[in-house]
Amino acid sequence: MLEEKYIPTQLLEKTERKDVEIVDKLKRLRFPTIYVIVKFITFFGGIVSRKLSGKSDIKKTAVELRTIFEELGGLWVKVAQLLALRNDLFPEEICNELLNLQFAALGFPIEQVKSTIESELGVPIDKAFASFDYKPLAAASIAQVHRAVLHDQTPVVVKIQRPGLKQSFQDDLKLIKLIINFLEFFKIAVYLSWNEAYGELESILEEELDYRYEAANLRRMKKSLKKHKIYVPKIYNRFSRAKVLVIEYIDGVVMSDYIKMYQKNPPRVNRWLAENNIDINLVGEQLLISLMRQIFEDNLYHGDLHPGNIMLLRDSRVVLLDMGSVGSLQKELRTAYLNYVNAAGKEDFPKAADYYLRMAPVDMPKVNIAKVRTEIARGLSSWESRSKIRGLDYEEKSLMSATDSIAPVTFAYQIPISWEFLKISRSFGALDGSLKYLYPDMDVPKVLGKYFKKSASRQLKNSLSPKRIVGSLLEISDVISEYNLLIMPQLRQRTLAFGGIRAVNKFALFMAAILRTFSLVIVLAGFILFYIFLFHDHHEVIKFIHSPLINEIFEQFPSFSYTEWLFVFILGGLTVKTLSTLSAILERDDLPGLL
Repeated sequence: MLEEKYIPTQLLEKTERKDVEIVDKLKRLRFPTIYVIVKFITFFGGIVSRKLSGKSDIKKTAVELRTIFEELGGLWVKVAQLLALRNDLFPEEICNELLNLQFAALGFPIEQVKSTIESELGVPIDKAFASFDYKPLAAASIAQVHRAVLHDQTPVVVKIQRPGLKQSFQDDLKLIKLIINFLEFFKIAVYLSWNEAYGELESILEEELDYRYEAANLRRMKKSLKKHKIYVPKIYNRFSRAKVLVIEYIDGVVMSDYIKMYQKNPPRVNRWLAENNIDINLVGEQLLISLMRQIFEDNLYHGDLHPGNIMLLRDSRVVLLDMGSVGSLQKELRTAYLNYVNAAGKEDFPKAADYYLRMAPVDMPKVNIAKVRTEIARGLSSWESRSKIRGLDYEEKSLMSATDSIAPVTFAYQIPISWEFLKISRSFGALDGSLKYLYPDMDVPKVLGKYFKKSASRQLKNSLSPKRIVGSLLEISDVISEYNLLIMPQLRQRTLAFGGIRAVNKFALFMAAILRTFSLVIVLAGFILFYIFLFHDHHEVIKFIHSPLINEIFEQFPSFSYTEWLFVFILGGLTVKTLSTLSAILERDDLPGLL
């Protein structure tokens, strides 16, 4: 449970909050497919009409499109959020408008709330909760939220799935599939991988309709974000089902309320910040660095960090809410994206361009790669220049802005970008909605440099832990076993066919040389580790070779207990012995007979 000392004073009074409008029966369109098609035909007709009359208005177009998606609601809100990522296809104004889309849904009656809770939990509502607030706290296209109190007097939030949501989503999905089939059949912008986008929507449909996914995400994110000093509400498993989710109630200030008040009454916000000891620059930097840690180190990241999912606490503490959209990356993409951001932060833009192109799917168009690389590097250089300008809007110098600078190049050369990459961009783009009010003058490349420095320190410390060393040794053992079982027999057959025993022996000698080199590297690393041991635990013994530079370098290395050091040295010795034995076996003349 969250410590009470972190609960801030309230920024908004209850009277300043708008109540959720509840309707007895939500209207459904009689001909939804025809209605949707007519809506979009009318929208595109308006664009053409304004263009022909010379009165094109991109802002008006963006607002009209957002309004259509807000009206359609349901899965169309998710479609709009996906389209907002395509800054290589749509103008910036449209992407920003769709990214900021907030669907203010109508509430559904308490009878349906009670029916869903009781059918999911299998008990009357008063058996599950000591008290239940029938007035909704909030409502969205997916769910309605109520406050309640458990029988042990614990305050909680109850999230109830909207009735008929599954059928509504499935109907929307069928129409979207029809549209995608049309685009694919006529080969309209096929490089945008429409079927992959449809797969993303199917995944969203599956996860959004079953809160057990979100419950699992909450447990995992609570554990990983604890290291970031970011709080995640507790999940009450015994009350959580596919359509009902019960989580800890936290009386903090939601970022969206902070933004509204900041726009309306800045002096009041400043007084509230001082009263609760909140450094908004520190909060903004912490959120950005945490998101990078989630992606690059934890491989488990919040996929929808809009202002409604961030809560501010006293003493610059932060809570992340709503884990319905949590992502992870395949190792290859994560490594490429890590190197891309790292190179951009170091202002090595040609290298960043190389890694950006590495993230594109394999079916790259036939283009002049050198020219594309140069143009991407130029776009990133322009972003870096903007990031140094004080007073410039945060969106123009954010990490998302770096990707926006590349978008015209990818569009011009029709270079495909994976939807998996775009999901990461969505997270950064959604977070920008808060960062521009928390830390508008943030020097993003500088913050990136700070993150990578601390990340390297964490990785070094983790790599020297006994658990990580054992894991590395086991991984080496698995690689050797895989090599012997899968690769070596095939190589032996091929080499015997061409060169007989001599060819096998040459390859074996080559592998033996690699293993002996690796063994030598471990021995050298052992000497360095021994020096670190003496530096931390027997400083006086080696004081005669100390210097300010040496002290500064070796102070960065972690210290362990005597037992842990002993464990490290024993494992190192065993590893060297194992590698030497394997090398000796590979150098034997009768090796082919053993294979």
